[in-house]
Amino acid sequence: MGTGYHGGFGNTRGSKQYAAEDKRPHYVKKRKKPVFDEKGHVTLKSISDRAEFFLGKSVARLEHELHKHGYETDRRPSTHSKSKAKIIVTLNGNKDRNISQIQVSPGSKRHGNVPYVKISTTDIGKIKIIGASESEYKTDGSESAKILFRRKRK
Repeated sequence: MGTGYHGGFGNTRGSKQYAAEDKRPHYVKKRKKPVFDEKGHVTLKSISDRAEFFLGKSVARLEHELHKHGYETDRRPSTHSKSKAKIIVTLNGNKDRNISQIQVSPGSKRHGNVPYVKISTTDIGKIKIIGASESEYKTDGSESAKILFRRKRK
């Protein structure tokens, strides 16, 4: 094994040629932009770019993520009698940390048994991330939240 163009090991001409064409080493992955900034603030763009961050996580996992970003939280059940949703209420919101609550719902007959996460913020308003396509989600047309769908329309 030498320094030929066979691919070789380590620092051979073959591997240098491959790395030069790619412009970056094969082991470098493109990092996703974070949802929270360094102070714990979220924006509509950061949430829409990383909607999958909130979907599929348990209430405990979302609470853990909020705690990592400086939030103090309290977990409460939904106030609606038939709802299975769980609500995480933040206790120390300020201009830097703008999430006031997160509601995690496994789905209901009202919305077509589709799971969703609703994020309430102090500056953006409500953002609802639906875990299905637009055609699967049922609405009565009176949604006050900005709706983001995980999947495209079928």
